[in-house]
Amino acid sequence: MTINGFDVSYAYVDEATDELRTQTKAVQDQIESLDSQMQVVKADLDGAMAAEYDRKVASWRANVVDMQLLLGKAEAALNEIRNNYASTDGREAMNWQALL
Repeated sequence: MTINGFDVSYAYVDEATDELRTQTKAVQDQIESLDSQMQVVKADLDGAMAAEYDRKVASWRANVVDMQLLLGKAEAALNEIRNNYASTDGREAMNWQALL
């Protein structure tokens, strides 16, 4: 749909949302994979190094949760935009039909 030179492709909006979700999941999977591999090494770590590693992984996981929350908000906004444009498109189509 095009309004005043602004073009909205519903499929692109859906694809963008899916891609954001996919990439966030990929980051989460990488963190978990790294942590799984580090468990072998971590067994040999003592004191502050092991504690700092645990803090860092917890921070990364918290960042992923933040990414997921932001993604949820972005997805809601994109869906609202999509729905608003679809509604406008339908309404304008009915206006044109009424002229015939």
